[in-house]
Amino acid sequence: MHDSSPLDTDRHSVQKGNLMRYNCLKFIAIFGCAALLSACAVSRSVVHIEQSETIENPAEGPEVRIVEVNDNRQFEIDPRSPDIPSLANDEIDDASVTERAYGRKRNTYGMALGDVLTPEGKTVSDAIAKTVENAFQAAGYRVLTPEDADYANAADVKVDVTEFWSWFEPGFWQVTVHNRSDISLSAEEITSSSPIRVTEHYKENMQMVLDSDWQASAIKALQEVRKKITDALLALPKP
Repeated sequence: MHDSSPLDTDRHSVQKGNLMRYNCLKFIAIFGCAALLSACAVSRSVVHIEQSETIENPAEGPEVRIVEVNDNRQFEIDPRSPDIPSLANDEIDDASVTERAYGRKRNTYGMALGDVLTPEGKTVSDAIAKTVENAFQAAGYRVLTPEDADYANAADVKVDVTEFWSWFEPGFWQVTVHNRSDISLSAEEITSSSPIRVTEHYKENMQMVLDSDWQASAIKALQEVRKKITDALLALPKP
């Protein structure tokens, strides 16, 4: 029979102590990250959705002006499904909040948490207006602003936003961020009596969702909307 020496006993005690300290530090680190992520998920995130792509205004071409963008989205406090725009309280009746809201964060069980808004002074309608502007420019139209000399004579473009919303779908191995858009634009001198309606459902899988992911998903969705509007305009006879 072999008896353990005092040196072996001391070495075993040190190793056991180191393992306990390692496990303790690991637990603290994991708990801290979880608490941080939970706090971020519960709180409101302010994330801009300005598009990075720039399309030059053509030097020549039919001239249009975007005269209005109507945000017709309907918000609910406790919707039956996450694809319906929602806020946590009666802010659904506050246009200064709803016009900036474009997403809602959720936990792994699908429970609604914090929301995602554009910065103050920026709205979802602003992002849609820029998308429509880029779409017309890509199709060969000149988009004028009030500072342009011929602004008053340009064809009016009116935009209605029925849907533009991002939401979170939990999964076992990964999560999915969705964005669904439903946008109509009318310009009687260009589209005649039939408005152009574009719908888009963009989704992307990832391991976890950070503020930058909400931003990227919304921007990519807007890029797809822009392409569809451009294609629809190119299919029309030029005025």
